[in-house]
Amino acid sequence: MKKALLFSFALMLTLLTQAWAQNRTVTGRVTDTATGEGMPGVTVLLKGSSTAAPTDVNGAYSINVPSAGGTLVFSFIGYTNQEVAIGSQSTVNVRMVTDARQISEIVVTGYGVQEKREVTGAIAQVSGASIQNQPIPSLDKALQGRAAGVVVQSSNGIPGGAINVQIRGIGSVNANTSPLYIVDGVQINTATARVAYTSSNPLSAINTNDIESIEVIKDAATAAVYGSQAANGVVIITTKKGKAGRTNFTANYYTGFAKELSKFDVLNTQQYFALRTEAYRNANSPAVARANVISEMGLPSTITDAQIAALPTYNWQDEAFRRGVVNNYELSARGGNDKTTFYLSGAYQEQSAILTSADFKRASMRLNLNHAASDKLSFETTINLSNVDQAAPFSTSGSSLGNPAFSASLILPQNKVRNENGTYFGLPGSGQVFGGVLNQNIVAVNEYSTGNQQTNSVIGSFAATYKILPGLSFRSSYSLDYSNINADFYYDPRTNDGYANSGSGFKASDWNTNIQTVQLLNFGRTFADLHKVEAQVGFEYRTDQRRSFSANAQGFATPEFRTLGTASTPVSIGEGFTGYKRAGGFGSINYVFNGKYTLRGILSYNGSSRFGKSTQYGFFPGVAAAWNISDENFLKGTDWLNTLKLRASWGQNGRDGIGDFTSRSLYAGAGVYTGAPAIAPAGLANTDLKWEVRTMLDMGIDFAFFGNRVSGTLGGFIEKNDDLLFQQPLQSSTGFSSVWNNVGALEQKGLEIELNTVNLDFGGFQWRTNFNYTYIHNEITRLYNDLNRLPDNSLIVGEDIGVIWSYEYAGVNPATGRPMWYDGNGNPTYVVSAANDGRIIGSTRPKHTGGLDNAFTYKGFDLNFLFQYQYGRRQLDSQHNFLLENGNRALNGLTEVYNERWTTPGQITSVPRPYHGGAESQGNNHVIGSTRNYLKTDYIRLKTVQVGYNLSNALLTRSRFLTSARVYVQGTNLYTYSDFPGYDPEFYGTALGIIPQSKNVTFGVQLGF
Repeated sequence: MKKALLFSFALMLTLLTQAWAQNRTVTGRVTDTATGEGMPGVTVLLKGSSTAAPTDVNGAYSINVPSAGGTLVFSFIGYTNQEVAIGSQSTVNVRMVTDARQISEIVVTGYGVQEKREVTGAIAQVSGASIQNQPIPSLDKALQGRAAGVVVQSSNGIPGGAINVQIRGIGSVNANTSPLYIVDGVQINTATARVAYTSSNPLSAINTNDIESIEVIKDAATAAVYGSQAANGVVIITTKKGKAGRTNFTANYYTGFAKELSKFDVLNTQQYFALRTEAYRNANSPAVARANVISEMGLPSTITDAQIAALPTYNWQDEAFRRGVVNNYELSARGGNDKTTFYLSGAYQEQSAILTSADFKRASMRLNLNHAASDKLSFETTINLSNVDQAAPFSTSGSSLGNPAFSASLILPQNKVRNENGTYFGLPGSGQVFGGVLNQNIVAVNEYSTGNQQTNSVIGSFAATYKILPGLSFRSSYSLDYSNINADFYYDPRTNDGYANSGSGFKASDWNTNIQTVQLLNFGRTFADLHKVEAQVGFEYRTDQRRSFSANAQGFATPEFRTLGTASTPVSIGEGFTGYKRAGGFGSINYVFNGKYTLRGILSYNGSSRFGKSTQYGFFPGVAAAWNISDENFLKGTDWLNTLKLRASWGQNGRDGIGDFTSRSLYAGAGVYTGAPAIAPAGLANTDLKWEVRTMLDMGIDFAFFGNRVSGTLGGFIEKNDDLLFQQPLQSSTGFSSVWNNVGALEQKGLEIELNTVNLDFGGFQWRTNFNYTYIHNEITRLYNDLNRLPDNSLIVGEDIGVIWSYEYAGVNPATGRPMWYDGNGNPTYVVSAANDGRIIGSTRPKHTGGLDNAFTYKGFDLNFLFQYQYGRRQLDSQHNFLLENGNRALNGLTEVYNERWTTPGQITSVPRPYHGGAESQGNNHVIGSTRNYLKTDYIRLKTVQVGYNLSNALLTRSRFLTSARVYVQGTNLYTYSDFPGYDPEFYGTALGIIPQSKNVTFGVQLGF
């Protein structure tokens, strides 16, 4: 018996020894491809088994595997799974790639976070990785085409210039419609009143490569916690934070060039002479036609036809535009221990624009610091310092005529740029005649006359969190958004604008201070593994103040002395102060049962100093619910279904984006009266002025199928905006023309689609697609005094807020060459009237917008490209309309118009005969807006393309210090498919004197060590 037992024990020991000998240990480290940092918490799984191990704080792991090898699967939320064949390797290092389209497990919502499956509202997510290394100075531009319901348009192409962002359309006629931006808890003041000139964008103070993620809150219920500031949506920006483990450094540099999107094909000297002469002759002035044109062009009266035929053509567009250059330098450090973590970055970016006098420079530094003082007490600090230096072009100060982008195509082509000795041609006082309506040398103007704007900003926050009890904590936070803007403009006496006054100088300074505090009590517990309860109660206070000072002087002895103190004649000084305060309380409660059913309630009670005492405070509630149908027992056996969630919400937000003192009686300086300084009434009080209120019903379906290879969202909303603010006309006997009142309303309805797919995934190759689409219908439902339309037809009940009331172009009469429009009965006519013949011809708002993003990866290579599109919008392009004048004035024109103009009876064309002066010239001029002048702006644009390569681990191991290395090439605005004939179909406004956007190509390298 003993021998049998001993034999059995020996046999078992032998078998165990053999089994143990068949296993071995594999070790390695998992790092982030973009940063080179070790990634803690990554799951390392032996494929086909239950054997798994997590990575430690430095990203290191150790796992037992069969001696024959196998395959390791590395997975982490927000990153693409990696599968690596072990083979005979004993060390397997892996670099994880961010998956910008993967459904995130955690979403930032208001003053907290939620699991994705519990979110009840409409929130779009944009990962920081998807907008990395783009040559754009401001983060709002990076949102373009990446989120359903978000429309981004440029007001100009100046680097760091203003951007128009609309979330789910436009909900107000006169109040501010920009969203609320929150950076690490700091509410950023982006109102245009805070800057000296509209060329500035406060968001350009933030380096986009510091961003970890962006959440866009679109529904009113989720945004209700912000109450009075959230009626236009909320954009929450979270920057990168420290991670426990070794300190990882990342160095990033890219350089590149930029060029204009397009130029206009304009007439040469001989074509212009023929066109303008023809215009005079058609206007019954054949006898003086030639002489008039010669005089306008500044040519000798004795010039012969042969000499005219030999005149050169000077390309002013080539002189005005140049190749822009961009350089970006960054260095960051990220690390910490179990008590303290930090993220520190510094960056410098410089862009020489495609146009003279529009350069951009930014130096920035960011520090994010987290410290756990004890198990209960922790602190957070964020600070962003920046200096933005912008060279502002001449036109920014008010005149478009000196803007090279505007004037270069319109200056008469016989005007030379420089004399033979290199000096500028046609300067005032030189005796040289600069022919045409635009009679100044714009290249000289933008060299001699200068404009500069410097912005120093501080964006920072401090917060302390104390855990009172398990599940109960108190957070006290304080934030600052401060900027100082100094602008300096000088009009040189060698230019037309400064010649008469021996030069003119202007200086202005703005000081903007936004201080905010939030006191927040948080509760979160789960009971019996079924009932999850989360609640918040908080108080918020915010104060914004702006001071400004400006001075103007003229009469400078020499252009070398440009300070105002050296001027002989002071002209004016100005000073201003404004500000407002907001305060309020808020609360929310979130209940989740069994992970399937979510109910959420939000209450916000906010006050604004912009309204009278009786109407200062508003109550803004929200309720929401979600049902995870895919977790129900009747669907659990459905292998192809991963997620199916229904959600709905209802909420209200307030809007107070009006003047700080609009509700009060205002007085202003009135000069001198009876020998004494005087003031006079400037505004009539309305103490009953109150909040505009947005009410929104939002519904949606979130889904994921086939192992999350197909996922997305289908949603819709109905929105009502009541008590809209209008300047209601008054009887002249009151002494005022109007008073602000809550007398309007509008409604919006919309559909949003987001679809994410993994199209291919095999052999290390993967192709992913993200598509988003938005449709928004908007209409005015009420105007003041029960009007059906405003007197100027700019707003009409039942129509879009961007309605265009104009005329429909009927083409050209083949017999006479005269332009025609359709009258009210649909008949062609030469003369139209607004009262009888006007009609709705479109809207300045796009009905359909969206984007299509594709990402390809193969081993270390990656390719990403984003298409962005819009459809259903018309826009008045003043630049193009000037070029359509067809000989009406002494301005250059388009070659296409010249070639297609009517010249012969019976000719079929849409371009009228050239004509100078009189009523008929309105057909060529832009005096009569019509479908010929309001242009369709439908387009599809290849917004970004990036090709990159991440060096393999085999190559990195040869280096003693590199943990990651990446090289990349990126292009922006490379191709636009559109019939729009102007510079850019994206711009909003009238495009008068805009600086166009540019095509950019950059080359970069990013190193981790």
